[in-house]
Amino acid sequence: MKYFVCQLCFFISCLFTALPCFAKTNIHQTKNSVVEIFHNGNGNALAKISLRKGWHIYWSNPGEIGLPTTITAKNSNIEVINQSTPQIHTLYDTMDEYIYKNSAYFSLKVDNPQHAEIIFNFVECNDVCKPEKVTFNMSDIPPTDTELWQQLNKNASDTFPQKIQLSNSLKTNEVLLPFVANNIKFIPVKQDVIDNSTIEVNTKNQKTFVTWQSSEAELLKQALIINDNKAYLADIVYEQSNFILLYIILLAFTGGIILNAMPCVFPILSLKIFSLIKQRRRNPAKARLNAFLYTSGVLLCFLILTAGLIVLKRGGKAVGWGFQLQSAWFVGIMAIVFALLFLYMVEWLRFPNFANRLIHKVSGFNDFTTGFFAVLIASPCTGPFMGAAVGFAFMRSNIEIFAVFVALALGYALPYALIEIYPQALHNILPKPGKWMHKVKIVLAIPVFLTSVWLAGVWYAQITDSYFVLEQTTKEELRWQYYDSQKIAILNKAKENIFIDFTADWCLTCKFNEKFLINTQKFKNFVKQNNVHLFVADLTESNDIYYQALSSYGRDSIPLYIYYHNGEYKILPLFFSTNDLN
Repeated sequence: MKYFVCQLCFFISCLFTALPCFAKTNIHQTKNSVVEIFHNGNGNALAKISLRKGWHIYWSNPGEIGLPTTITAKNSNIEVINQSTPQIHTLYDTMDEYIYKNSAYFSLKVDNPQHAEIIFNFVECNDVCKPEKVTFNMSDIPPTDTELWQQLNKNASDTFPQKIQLSNSLKTNEVLLPFVANNIKFIPVKQDVIDNSTIEVNTKNQKTFVTWQSSEAELLKQALIINDNKAYLADIVYEQSNFILLYIILLAFTGGIILNAMPCVFPILSLKIFSLIKQRRRNPAKARLNAFLYTSGVLLCFLILTAGLIVLKRGGKAVGWGFQLQSAWFVGIMAIVFALLFLYMVEWLRFPNFANRLIHKVSGFNDFTTGFFAVLIASPCTGPFMGAAVGFAFMRSNIEIFAVFVALALGYALPYALIEIYPQALHNILPKPGKWMHKVKIVLAIPVFLTSVWLAGVWYAQITDSYFVLEQTTKEELRWQYYDSQKIAILNKAKENIFIDFTADWCLTCKFNEKFLINTQKFKNFVKQNNVHLFVADLTESNDIYYQALSSYGRDSIPLYIYYHNGEYKILPLFFSTNDLN
């Protein structure tokens, strides 16, 4: 009996000890910080990060060093409505960093609070820095008591900057402040959106204007304005005319046409040319139908990928154009598909009679499926004009995003659709049907075989984590470093020359440029003569940090080449030369 009583007491003590743990599912503790999250059950949430004395974390824009504090979500869209005003800390009298000491509040809007998984990424720093990641399952967190919720919001509001809205023109990048001031701090909420050295504050006729410089592909959406002891969070609304959107759509359409000339598309074009040269005489009505089916396949695939990309991005995923090739499953399946296509083209693989009859019945969909697969393989490529259009699109509304990608799809489908409808131009330069067609068939099968080998190599790298390292064509190797925003910021502050290569094993244009632009003696000589620091961001598999960096330059696809010189950077052309680096 005594033993039973002891066991019961121990069980009850354990139960009471465990209850506070269940009650505090809204709290996670790291070695140097405590992260708490509260919500009212209606999609509004409030987060608080408390720090040990002597430790700090960074604001959403860390400044010239550090990594930003980010809040993302799975299974839901999330938006940071407001956050505590950071402290400005100056290092070495020249470098500013924007940090939180003691504590920081974040006001959040969550679309699907019952199923959301909210993720905090931040870096705790003292003499050393340690990255931390904290995750909350909102389904485990009960709504906060009304009285406590009101008190928490009051405490948080005391630390928040006042929200204001400023109008701006795309042409001038200038805003009029609602107060008169000369000595203010104007800080972008997002890092590297604008060149901080171009910010100017001017007062004229009792009005204060702020101007800056930025690229068309990356617009400043929010800025923190600190005037004396007052802080304002400015939402910048752009007065966008229909002409600007029309210009971006035209840019996307042109980029889609040029995309047909990118290395990614060669295998697909070889398949289509092979099907065309077998049919010298074709019914005009059927030709128009085939062109329509090809265009429909291209358009549908673009729309599916665009919708998937929007959903993933809104859900907090750091992904970019061509994201499907980051899946080892997808790459492996595509490698098998292209291997089978190669065997079929060289007649080493024959289908049974029933399969041939089935293929014959659905042969009308051949152009449709070709268009669909053409986009799947070609989407990792970025052609001239396309990068800027895609980067700009993802800063706009969903309707504008789809408008841009529809234009891109139509431009991509146009050249072959015209050949389908008007094949005479192609037939005029080809000899009459004969034995040569079998030889051409074998030649056109080679790119398909190479594509299968390439995809198999990418698949192997993904499952073994043996990612691509830039090959060197001479014995004097260049020193490449993995992308590091802190190192780049420090080097840029010292006005060192910096070259950044955003690449991936699945990007054929990247591989082409590495072979014929980067791994050339001319480029290597330039790097050594100008003491250029080389950084590579490998996106063979999804990498949140690299995608955030890619987005910070107003791009959403690769390849992308950035060159820093004299404290400023520029985006290099898709096929750059050393002359573009001067």
